[in-house]
Amino acid sequence: MNANPNNSVCILGHNITYSRSPLIHNHWIAEYGVDSKYGICDLPAEKLSDFLSTIRNGKSAGCNVTTPYKETVIEHLDVVDDVASAIGSVNTIYRRDGLLRGTSTDGAGYIGHLEAMHPGWQLKGSKVLILGAGGAARSIAAALVQRGCSAIYIANRTLEKARDIAGLHPNTIIPVAWDDLQSTTGAVDLLVNTTSLGMVGRQPLLCPLETTRSDCIVSDIVYAPLETELLARARGLGRPVLDGLGMLLHQAVPGFQLWFGIQPAVTQELRTLVEQDLLSHG
Repeated sequence: MNANPNNSVCILGHNITYSRSPLIHNHWIAEYGVDSKYGICDLPAEKLSDFLSTIRNGKSAGCNVTTPYKETVIEHLDVVDDVASAIGSVNTIYRRDGLLRGTSTDGAGYIGHLEAMHPGWQLKGSKVLILGAGGAARSIAAALVQRGCSAIYIANRTLEKARDIAGLHPNTIIPVAWDDLQSTTGAVDLLVNTTSLGMVGRQPLLCPLETTRSDCIVSDIVYAPLETELLARARGLGRPVLDGLGMLLHQAVPGFQLWFGIQPAVTQELRTLVEQDLLSHG
């Protein structure tokens, strides 16, 4: 099948040859018989405006956005939804009614993976500890607030960044000093690492898991390696875990639906495909 060039999509960023998004979306494009293709748009900042004009003009169905443009693309968009506005970050762009629109699917992707792997687990009323205060932490915290979590603790080495996220919903989000982790881990139902610590080539994440409750879910949004040292330690302590690859897969679902009107399924076949690629290429 020859793809329709006006229905093409891509991941927009710079120095992003590592991206697995083409693997995920092209799998769905083939599975659902969509007349499209998904590529990598690695562009310098000065070409952003011209590229986004091609989506507004109907020459592309849209794009995902990754580093370093998740914030800077906002000024080029006509409409940014409430989720993306609150966190100041966009990872999905699409066209609707002639307007260029942006949203963020990271938070929804995290929760989608959590609910798929731990069905029946109650977010409403739960207490969560998020490690890190970057864009992913903002997205996940905002999504958890929407789902009714009673307390969301944000721990970061720079406390001011944690306080900034707390401003999203000060009645629920609580900044925590990194040195106070040990006293916080025992009080939560879910622990989420959003830092790059533990990623391939980075320092390990040192977190006092021994003080977590036996039923506390320990999760990591890092997906290279597939099982981080944090998750391996949690398994060793008998804690339920949640890896980062599932979030990557689930956050891709809303974009595909916005572009093509099809809600794709995150299947074991797709997960195995991406796992094999990660194991082959790192």
